[in-house]
Amino acid sequence: GRFGEVVAVLGDKWVDAPCLELAPPALPSAGSASAPCASQWRGGPSGSLPSFRIERCVAPLVKDVLQSNGMRPTTGCDWTVLWSGPRIKEGTFEAMHEFQRVNHFPGSAELTRKDRLWAHFHKMATSCGEDTFDFVPKSFVLPDQAEEFKEHFGEAEGIWIVKPHAGSQGKGIYLLRDLSELPTSTRCVVSRYVDNPLLIQGLKFDLRIYVLVTSFDPLRAYIYREGLTRFASKPYSTEHEHLGDVYRHLTNYSINKRATNFIENQKLHEDNVGHKWSLSALNRHLRHIGVDVDYMWNEIMDLIVKALLSVEPIIARKTRGSTLHGNCFELYGFDVLVDEDLKPWLLEVNLSPSMSAESPLDLQVKSSLLADAFTLVGLRNVDRQVATTSRLRTRLQQLRKMNEGDPQEEEQEEEEGLLGPPSIEPEALDDMDEGTLKELARALDELERGSNFIRLYPTRGSIARYAGITQARSPGEAHRARLLAMLMYGPLLDQPLPAAAPA
Repeated sequence: GRFGEVVAVLGDKWVDAPCLELAPPALPSAGSASAPCASQWRGGPSGSLPSFRIERCVAPLVKDVLQSNGMRPTTGCDWTVLWSGPRIKEGTFEAMHEFQRVNHFPGSAELTRKDRLWAHFHKMATSCGEDTFDFVPKSFVLPDQAEEFKEHFGEAEGIWIVKPHAGSQGKGIYLLRDLSELPTSTRCVVSRYVDNPLLIQGLKFDLRIYVLVTSFDPLRAYIYREGLTRFASKPYSTEHEHLGDVYRHLTNYSINKRATNFIENQKLHEDNVGHKWSLSALNRHLRHIGVDVDYMWNEIMDLIVKALLSVEPIIARKTRGSTLHGNCFELYGFDVLVDEDLKPWLLEVNLSPSMSAESPLDLQVKSSLLADAFTLVGLRNVDRQVATTSRLRTRLQQLRKMNEGDPQEEEQEEEEGLLGPPSIEPEALDDMDEGTLKELARALDELERGSNFIRLYPTRGSIARYAGITQARSPGEAHRARLLAMLMYGPLLDQPLPAAAPA
């Protein structure tokens, strides 16, 4: 197949190291601990096992999943995978060798900071049309746009919601009832409040959807088949006396778990009980009451792809400037609200979604998610000699990059723009540099490990469907995207994106 053709051209530059297929830890029964999975690792010449490092965050499930699959924790730099909080330690990206993986891209906050998300969204709405990018409520970044917002507030009726520009877990969020409550100096985002949400049993809810990105250059993105539905704990109401009640208007688990009437799901097989459901339970319920679930999910997946494509160019450029080997991946938590017309609204994107479990449902969904995500990303079993050689090669490449600058990037992109779409023939592969070939090989190899992830982009249909948006790519970025698409699908590509529900 295509993967074999690319690897054949790479020859001994491609190390055919096996990837670990991770399994979630066995769910503990009452009074018992889960048994670790049998390790698939043979270790290096000294018998050592591949290692992982967790820093700048609390992620107990990440530790449990990796340890139960035979990996060991480390505080050194010999890790196979690094799981970090939002701020990666300086120099980490530049120092990684080819077989290491890290859970963030340089510049990922372009999508997750509310002020940056709105800036990119507004830019895309201006260039592609407001009808194309209409899934984020109209917003203003304060204090920069305070006067503009006050003018708009006086002209338009409705409710507005104020959110810190980089907050999480519902902290600092409130509904704006009067301009006197508007922050004057704190940086925040004020958005039109979606006041017609779809309700279940009178309660507002949102969807926590897990999206895995394995590349931004070009985009490769997947949606997980399972996720969480989070409910407010009091009946929804926009009566004036209820606008200050967070238990009616906010769906964040961290807020609602403090409500006196909050019900935690305690039985795994009853995933439609209490104030947190699985996405599967939501889909079953909605189908039962006659909602077009396939249409709803098609709209949600469209929202996710457009959001990712809006930040693809800037994150791709930052990643190329910091890494050499395609080491990065990102597991985003998309928070989506569906209104009574089945229109999805993007509330926010979480850079480091919680990887703790406070219920059996949490434990099952998140541990399965992590095991499948690490399997798809590809944690490779290489011995110490291969890792050491790769680390030395990386240092030499970094030195060469520092001395020469980007390897004639501008000339290369100009040339690619003049040449037009490439043809993928064996002799064309021979002309590609090692880095491009390895990235193509990784992308093709990745297709075999999808498991419970659905590929959002690229697919036959999505490449055609979003062609107008991807015109914003630079010639070099467009060239790499065409290479991958033609290797995967051949001459392209006019099939529509099929409607499908993740669960």
